[in-house]
Amino acid sequence: MAGYQILGHTADVGIAASGDTLAEALAFLAKGMFALITDRETVEVSDSWELCVSSTDEEALAVDWLNELLYRYEADGFLPKEFWICVEEGGKALTARCSGERVGPLKRVFAQVKAATYHGLEVSHDREWHIQVVLDV
Repeated sequence: MAGYQILGHTADVGIAASGDTLAEALAFLAKGMFALITDRETVEVSDSWELCVSSTDEEALAVDWLNELLYRYEADGFLPKEFWICVEEGGKALTARCSGERVGPLKRVFAQVKAATYHGLEVSHDREWHIQVVLDV
């Protein structure tokens, strides 16, 4: 079943995501991370931007993808809600279009996510793609 699930962890928080494709699992992974940051239902879709991420393999791509999104959130104040992803180069790169809004001072923030880590990182594929990442909060 496609979707995401937030996993408890001692000082950090883990996210498990799945999807029919690697792109769908990466989109759910990002949605899960931003569900920790704010109530995604309150995010308006008023702006969009594109980004490209390249990595050494599928595992690194998952971590680099989340860290790039966190950088854009922190540096530009952009809070994405929806993600359209094209995975390229055999799972070593992606191009994404993200839609959402600039964060205003009244937007409620639940948690501050510092980074996605390699601790507990898992990417697997059977009938679906499964990704598990631990976030430093």
